[in-house]
Amino acid sequence: MLLALGQFIFSVDTMTFSELQRSRSWSYGSNSIAQGRDQHQFTGVGEETITIPFLIYQSHGFGDRQSIDDLSEMADSGSGYVLLDGSGYLYGVFVITAIDETRSHITNRGVARKIDGMMKLTRVDDDRVQADKVVAAEYQPEGVQR
Repeated sequence: MLLALGQFIFSVDTMTFSELQRSRSWSYGSNSIAQGRDQHQFTGVGEETITIPFLIYQSHGFGDRQSIDDLSEMADSGSGYVLLDGSGYLYGVFVITAIDETRSHITNRGVARKIDGMMKLTRVDDDRVQADKVVAAEYQPEGVQR
């Protein structure tokens, strides 16, 4: 397993990717000061997004075209899904905000042999998932090394 978004498992059989781009931001309010630099105050955590460029080359054994439809159905539900990588790292709960795809290498029957795409996720949970992560990190069964 490369990555799991809810019950959808990213693998060579479903949808492959070679990188994951994560962007996090924090919010600050500012006040102008006469003859000085603006003063900034931390106002909270901002948006967190993840972008996953993917490749489906079904005729060569990489991915399945149906995976795009499966992820689109998940996005249509409007639900958030837990994002977890193969090492067990918990990213949080994310919604699918966009799926872009480019179909190429079209056969004479109109079937794309290659599908490149980009899936965009936005985090929707709060710190409760992070608290669970800390508890899990503190509990370490005997004989298990991290």
